[in-house]
Amino acid sequence: MGPEQVSRRNAMWDRIGRGELNGATTDALLLLHSLEAPADQAEIHAALGLLLQRVGRVAESRDRFALAAELTADDPRLQASYVADEAGSRFLLGDLAGAGREAERARHLGDRHANRFAVCEALNTLTGIALSEGRTADGLRLSKQAVSLQAAEKESTGGGPLSHLYHGLALVEMDRFADAEAAFAEGMRRSAIAGSVGQLTWYHCMGGLAHYLSGHWDEALIAARAGLDDADRTGTLIARPIGWAVVALVEGGRGNVTTAARLVAPREGALTAIGYPGEEWLSMARAAMAQEAEAAYQLFVEGWLHALRTPYFLGWRSLAPALVHHAVLLGHREMATEATAHAEAGAALSGGIASAVGAALRCRALLDGDADTAVASVEAFRRAGRPFALASACLDAARLIRARGYDDDAVTYVREAADIFHHLRATPWLARAGQRLMRLPTAAPVLRSAIGAPAGWLDLTTTEREVAKHVARGLTNPEIGAALFISPRTVQSHTSHIYAKLKIASRVQLTSVLRRHGLD
Repeated sequence: MGPEQVSRRNAMWDRIGRGELNGATTDALLLLHSLEAPADQAEIHAALGLLLQRVGRVAESRDRFALAAELTADDPRLQASYVADEAGSRFLLGDLAGAGREAERARHLGDRHANRFAVCEALNTLTGIALSEGRTADGLRLSKQAVSLQAAEKESTGGGPLSHLYHGLALVEMDRFADAEAAFAEGMRRSAIAGSVGQLTWYHCMGGLAHYLSGHWDEALIAARAGLDDADRTGTLIARPIGWAVVALVEGGRGNVTTAARLVAPREGALTAIGYPGEEWLSMARAAMAQEAEAAYQLFVEGWLHALRTPYFLGWRSLAPALVHHAVLLGHREMATEATAHAEAGAALSGGIASAVGAALRCRALLDGDADTAVASVEAFRRAGRPFALASACLDAARLIRARGYDDDAVTYVREAADIFHHLRATPWLARAGQRLMRLPTAAPVLRSAIGAPAGWLDLTTTEREVAKHVARGLTNPEIGAALFISPRTVQSHTSHIYAKLKIASRVQLTSVLRRHGLD
């Protein structure tokens, strides 16, 4: 390269680091028109591959990395990095066979020609493949190998390997959430030191998902929102579905439906079933807010089809039981049977990981209507450190136990669910648990103490609860109306009903009640 070309190349990488992707793309295309050396062309094609991957055009990124690898056939040490990059894009596309083939090739080239970056990236992809195939122990072993290399070199100018991210994800799959958090924190520290700001989006969003699963919902919101801010700042758009889904699952789970719906509104043309990584979590968030069971079912199916590209990677333990629940409810036995078989295979492959076993048992209990299996699911989830999944399993167990006529035992499980929902501040689910208790004759006298909600709260409609929470946040009637798309007069009517049901007389009292019970 001549001095002008070197200057433009350096500017391109600086822009990528700052998230100025349009300018970086222009620089890259101008360089391609003027560069002749194959190795120089390969670097620019790889830069375009990185840019395309960040914005979710993963198939095009795969092709650019493949071209870069082809152009460096006479330099196997450099070629190893581009083959590893291609393997990563293939994994994101759900092409597990192709990703595995290229990752092993990159690993071999990297080992043979002393390219630690390529070996680390290959191990990361092989970790993802192992997790996707349900081989969790293999995934953890591979991720440990990648982390141990430390990869001080940057054979790809796009930044160091994401070894700590994949290691953290393997730990999440093992239900080792504290260890996963430590792995994510170390990865973020390394990325910040290296100036790899685009990687922070992945760490924040995946860290947010881990917090959501482990019941630390406030931390999940903080991490996911930081990830979404990073995505906007650095152009790492491919990670946004995970961030959107985490925020929507927490906000929707706490009854803030308007906020959640705005985040996960379907985008025509997104082609969810074959879309970005993490689209299955968006489908789950949309389904949780669906007004009709059939609509929720269709969304779960959409997410399921997306998840099957990487069958046992992260989402199936949450998605399969929800899909089976709705499939059984609506009479779609074939789908319920298929998802249950898939979950049972995943539990067997996991080697007894509590959340995998719990998910499979919950699917089987729902499919067969078997209370004993539902109780076994609850026992498994109690060991998993996933409180929302545990509470959901408790509600299933209570319903099936009650069908056998054991009301007192059913009450025990509903109370356990209600305690968890109260801790999570998951008010709609708390209300659902309360309604279950109300239908159990032995439970009515202890309803309020069981669920920890103020007297009259369960009598409020969904809209009234939404209005009440906005009031507690200090919003005026016009502001509440704008947020909920209703008139200020309608807001006033709702507040009157709220006061009557809660036996209070003012906004000050309403705010005090909600804050006292963690419902604000």
